[in-house]
Amino acid sequence: MESNVFYRSPARKYPVAAKAQGIYIYDTEGRSYLDGASGCVVANIGYGVPSVAEAIREQALNTSYVHGSTFTSFPQEELARCLAQSAPEGLDYVYFVSGGTEANETAFAMAHQYHLQRGNRNKWKIIGRTLSYHGSSLGTLAAASNVGRRRLCSPLLLPFPLVPAPHCYRCQYGLTYPGCGLLCARALEQTILAEGPENVAAFIVEPIIGTSAAASVPPPDYFPLVREICDRYDVLLIADEVLCGYGRTGKFLALDHWQVVPDLVTLGKGLGGGYAPLAAVIAHSSVFEVFKNNWGSFIHGYTYQGNPVSCAAGLAVFRYLCGERLFEQVVEKGRYLAAGLEAMAQQLRIIGDVRGKGLLLGLELVRDRETKESFDKSQQVAEKVKNICMEAGLLLYTGVGGSADVVARDYLIIAPPFVITREETDRLLAMLEASLRKAQDTFNCT
Repeated sequence: MESNVFYRSPARKYPVAAKAQGIYIYDTEGRSYLDGASGCVVANIGYGVPSVAEAIREQALNTSYVHGSTFTSFPQEELARCLAQSAPEGLDYVYFVSGGTEANETAFAMAHQYHLQRGNRNKWKIIGRTLSYHGSSLGTLAAASNVGRRRLCSPLLLPFPLVPAPHCYRCQYGLTYPGCGLLCARALEQTILAEGPENVAAFIVEPIIGTSAAASVPPPDYFPLVREICDRYDVLLIADEVLCGYGRTGKFLALDHWQVVPDLVTLGKGLGGGYAPLAAVIAHSSVFEVFKNNWGSFIHGYTYQGNPVSCAAGLAVFRYLCGERLFEQVVEKGRYLAAGLEAMAQQLRIIGDVRGKGLLLGLELVRDRETKESFDKSQQVAEKVKNICMEAGLLLYTGVGGSADVVARDYLIIAPPFVITREETDRLLAMLEASLRKAQDTFNCT
């Protein structure tokens, strides 16, 4: 039967998901798939949790919708309180939206209006990084370097400057840490000075890079230096934790690994756990007080911001994470999974690098491990490996190569739900290794 859905890949035939339970998805043909990527790093607590479904049902029957300019709701208030108590000191005020793109756009608007209310009318530019993805709106694309998507929209994008990302496996300067002197961080100061500090509103970063570099972790001194530079020039630091935050790396925020507190944090994906569309901006009290004491308003908004049903789902997800002590389990489960991937890399030439923290891990696939030579873009190796894995019953997430240096790279992201067991991890590793062996033979790695 002809489908009326406008799919992301219109020529592709999609299997129909009939049921999802735990870390497995089942289609209408009776096949099961171990979800090794939590969808797209969303389903942190797995599928089919009764308490979350019941919370959604109860809230929908009680108060399904109110407009955010008129009412608040109990679940919005309680979830904001829980997030503020979990976040680093000072990150006290939460603005709920429906997705990561909306959250980052909101952070941009918040940064701009923050400076306007303090009399800095020219501070509007957002600095991004050369390895980054912050959403699919025009504003978020302008502050990122997803080459393929930027090319499609380039006439519509604002001229936001970009600085090199801290990606040590493929350093943009061809240097090695610590001898590099953290040139990637110092480039931020140079760019602020070149643009004029009076014109720069904020610097947005993914603390651990997501799809643009498959869980690339910065050097230990990078974020303390970035924080210092932002403070020096009155530039807000926005931590895009939509993918890497909310416990995914073993800390509540990924930026907590470096004991650096941002001015604005964006959360999404795992915040709703796949049960309802939900994302948020958490603002530092120093930012909030400017809005409270000047205009008395934030001129921005969405129809479904702070939606009671979504917030009820998010609150139930948070309570499940805490009740099952899943935040605490991420570190040990991540170590076990990473050790399995490292052992696999010793056996398979196709794996150039294993990286990440907690249950956010990435593989970079290469044609030649010694030289780090990538596969030709036309081969679409990562996508083909993903398809081989899916045929074997394993779901993974691919990166968006071509962002770092315009050369396409092949990334796989392994980010299973926090509820994964050791036995399920072993099964994931076995299916992945078999699939990569098949790909290695097919693509003649050296």
